[in-house]
Amino acid sequence: MQTTLSKGDFARRIGVTPGRVSQYIAAGLIGPDALDGQGRNAKVVVAKAIEQIRQRRDIGQALGNGLSTKLGLDDNELDSEPGDAGPSADESTRPTKTPTIDDEIKRERLESERRRNRIAAQEEAVRRGQLLEASRVKAEMTKLAQAIEDENAGMLADFASAIAAEYQVPQRDVLHLLRRIRTEKKAGAADRARRRAASLPEQTETILEDNAA
Repeated sequence: MQTTLSKGDFARRIGVTPGRVSQYIAAGLIGPDALDGQGRNAKVVVAKAIEQIRQRRDIGQALGNGLSTKLGLDDNELDSEPGDAGPSADESTRPTKTPTIDDEIKRERLESERRRNRIAAQEEAVRRGQLLEASRVKAEMTKLAQAIEDENAGMLADFASAIAAEYQVPQRDVLHLLRRIRTEKKAGAADRARRRAASLPEQTETILEDNAA
């Protein structure tokens, strides 16, 4: 059978003042079908009233002073008809619960907590050196490659001078030959690097593990 409480007892049950319950009734958050009787002596049908408050109060109130409101239901407060098995009945026979604002708040809180945990894990991995920003790595590798390129280019004149002196040929001709060979080799190396890069995935997954003791 339905569990009913006086307005004062119902107010204590959900953690609000009796005046707040009266406001719920006046505003339609608790409808006439959730009241047993009429007037000041009407009692509140607990399960139905709680479900109506869950569904009808606005999100602003739920996130504000409504957070302290106790809108959970005990098994003995669930509506049941005479002859029902009550809480011991097969759970699969109970009707599907309609999602409420409270359910949405819980989902949002859970997602927010998961998001904070993901961000914290990423920041910790960065501090440990497990993760690096791709743009920073690319910039550093580009600088390194350019430094090597400049160093090698500067050596060609020295190579040409040594070869010219050894074989008694014009240094300019030797330098021109070395530069041409170097350009051809660079083109081949760049082509091989592009083919290797094309076979790599754009993104890779990594598992962040807590290595702390």
